[in-house]
Amino acid sequence: MAEARISASPGGQVELVLHTACVKAGAYALAHRVISALPLAKPFLASSLRKNLSGNTPAKIQVRLIRDIYRRYGLKPANWEIAAILAVADAGTPRLLDGAAIERRLRRSLGETASRWLLRLAPLAHWAPELLSEVARTWAIGRYADSVGRVRKLGSDWLPAPLAKNLKLPAGLLWNWSEEAFELALPALKRLQDAGRRLRRG
Repeated sequence: MAEARISASPGGQVELVLHTACVKAGAYALAHRVISALPLAKPFLASSLRKNLSGNTPAKIQVRLIRDIYRRYGLKPANWEIAAILAVADAGTPRLLDGAAIERRLRRSLGETASRWLLRLAPLAHWAPELLSEVARTWAIGRYADSVGRVRKLGSDWLPAPLAKNLKLPAGLLWNWSEEAFELALPALKRLQDAGRRLRRG
């Protein structure tokens, strides 16, 4: 997968930055989930891919998102601010409890793209809720970080009260971006599949 570094220029649109981060967080969540199901194949992966995966967990992508959004306002977040933003996002992110509904929707949208290998190794019900949750959580993190950045730019040293409606990613975008995340993860999943085959032959 491409390096998950987000470039946020002062004139950039926060929505674009959020889109990039949400899709990448979902993609890497899926990749790490599949790797955890096939740990013995990890040494067979190219070192560049192992390094990429190690440096791009969803948590690391989300912290970089906070830093990049702050940079748009000429600010650098303190560690306590990062921790507070993450905590607020956790509290404001909707819980996706209906795993069966998620599985049905993704089966319809992905069709044959989701290989039998992936479904056998990591059934949709195991990773789909996590993928969608990371996309939704990353959105909440970015939206709140943007609100904090605006207030901090004005000289305030307090964190604004979060608005629940601003932290919730619209359902249509959640589905679309989650499907983009799956597509982004496919090249890495193919390499994992190849590594698994080499392990079985080895």
